[in-house]
Amino acid sequence: MMLTHQLTVEEVNNLESETFVRIFGNTVEHFPAAAIAILKNRPFLDIDDIIKAVTDFLDSLKVYEKERILQLYPDVVNKLFYSSQLPLKREIRGSDHLTVDDKTKLRELDDNYKVKFGFPFIIDNKEKDVNTIFSEIISRLQNSKEKEIDNTMRIVKNIVKLRIHEIVR
Repeated sequence: MMLTHQLTVEEVNNLESETFVRIFGNTVEHFPAAAIAILKNRPFLDIDDIIKAVTDFLDSLKVYEKERILQLYPDVVNKLFYSSQLPLKREIRGSDHLTVDDKTKLRELDDNYKVKFGFPFIIDNKEKDVNTIFSEIISRLQNSKEKEIDNTMRIVKNIVKLRIHEIVR
């Protein structure tokens, strides 16, 4: 559902359940169950209360449920370098200057990451530079699966926070 304006917390609290789920159903990537789960938390006091409801929901999940959510996120590295998604390429500084060798190395790192962890490499919105992506993926490949799930869920929570701030003022 496309919003024509940001909602107030009062408007969020007064949404019909079905409308609420349509609006908040993608705050966690393609996972409307998160929106359904937080309905019971209404009325929300403020935007932070909404964010806390979603993050508490995410924290309450079992490890295999968190993995399932992480698998729903797009493979940004693959989309960035191996598709024609020009808007995404413009968002990542330095991506247009990668050599063939750089692209090959990044694809190899991305493939190793997916094999090791079972979900795509997910980046925070602040990681908008190709050198940061390289160093992050190399660093995160050193993590245990448990640590990487926790780490990536923190990133997901940051993404959720940004998405909720786009919906609610």
